[in-house]
Amino acid sequence: MGMQSSVLNKRYAKALLGLAEENNILERSYGDLQQVNAVFSSHKDIKVMMKSPVIRVAKKQSVLKHLFGNHIHPLIMAYLLIIVRKQRGHMIDGISNAYLRVYKQYLGIETVKITTAAPLDDELRQKALQAARELTPHEIEFKEEVDPDIIGGFVLDLDDKQYNASVQYRFARIKKLLMNY
Repeated sequence: MGMQSSVLNKRYAKALLGLAEENNILERSYGDLQQVNAVFSSHKDIKVMMKSPVIRVAKKQSVLKHLFGNHIHPLIMAYLLIIVRKQRGHMIDGISNAYLRVYKQYLGIETVKITTAAPLDDELRQKALQAARELTPHEIEFKEEVDPDIIGGFVLDLDDKQYNASVQYRFARIKKLLMNY
């Protein structure tokens, strides 16, 4: 995704956030956009259809109504239909993705990806939470991932910051030290 489309996605997402706030559907809008994002992420054919200049706008709108009509708030549905009408249907995936981030920023929530060798237990979750608080002053939401290659410990990723407390990283540092002697 190019820088320009990323900026546009964020701009559309912020506009939708403003609409949702004005209409007191902020929480609902987040759930609805999660649903839209999940559908677009798991069904590549929908993305292809939305990009296609051959498929008419009315058909694209009909597909959206069929997929989400009774499942998302009418305001969110109307917004998506306008996006398609303005020949920007190919952006819905990016807009929904950006919306999820913009919403969390608005509420002061940071998503921190935590990678562990095995599923998190309470003790490791507390250590990771303590380390994550050093990276950000915001409320923290963990996105957990398991990667046996790190052997043990954890790796935290937040935007461009990383806190690496993995056994794999420590082994690599020891190896580097030994190679220099």
